[in-house]
Amino acid sequence: MAIDKIIATDLDGTLFYPKKAFRMVSRGNRAFIDRFMDDGGKLVLVSGRTPFSCEKLASKLGRKLDFVACNGACVVSSGSLIRDVSFETQSLKKMLEDIRSEYPLMLTALFTKHRGMVIKWSDLTKFTGLGYRLYTFFQFNYRELFVCSDRVYYEELEKGEVYKILLMFGTSKKKIEMAEKAALSLANAYPEASFAWSKQVVEVTPKNCTKSEGLLFYLEYNHLNHDNVLVVGDSGNDISMFDAFPKTSFCMEHSPQSVQEHSAHLIKRFYDLEDYVYPSAEKKSPKKETEKEGKRK
Repeated sequence: MAIDKIIATDLDGTLFYPKKAFRMVSRGNRAFIDRFMDDGGKLVLVSGRTPFSCEKLASKLGRKLDFVACNGACVVSSGSLIRDVSFETQSLKKMLEDIRSEYPLMLTALFTKHRGMVIKWSDLTKFTGLGYRLYTFFQFNYRELFVCSDRVYYEELEKGEVYKILLMFGTSKKKIEMAEKAALSLANAYPEASFAWSKQVVEVTPKNCTKSEGLLFYLEYNHLNHDNVLVVGDSGNDISMFDAFPKTSFCMEHSPQSVQEHSAHLIKRFYDLEDYVYPSAEKKSPKKETEKEGKRK
């Protein structure tokens, strides 16, 4: 059955759900992707992760995939970089200085063009508790590859090729609530940047760099029909996609209520999109689980 749908999907908490210790994509999700793409469907990754991480996933799937990385600051189509937006160096340094004075107890990471994710080593000492160590350990192969060095951090900051800033507040419930509030407060204080809350972190990108902006740029560049697009995600940085595609937006059931409110549909697993891509007679469910999608009431 030939199909002309485009699925634009988030990774963490969406395509990477449920997480498996040594398999990035579950068998059910992988089987659905294989059938969908073999039937002519197009899969586009839309992530806050670095381009390097998106390329890693594509290689794991054995597919040539286009992707929107760093929440829309970087877009790759057919192996070519078609959107490349970074911060202006001096304004970024000033903004970071102000933010760090207001929220001193947080970890700061840069998502850069050439070095990927760079963590400020001196910040890491604030997150040496057991909870954080367990959190990072159990990420297994989902972890972003990163450099941890104050020297490299400041070198990359001076180069002026920073796609995204990640501000990590911590893993406790109190810290997650603090991150959500900080994202709203910072968005009002710094209109020259885009802010998105994603559980325990706040993601900062240049102005007009959101997942929806990156995806729309990709669709326009490739002359693709917006009506054929299904978007799926689970976090605050996916809200812009849900708002841009209000009728074909799918949110994971485990998402916060504040995120679910922006989507048209709720699904339990990524492969539940099969119910919307294929007519009932065409289904060949790969699932061991049989959870059905439920629309939000």
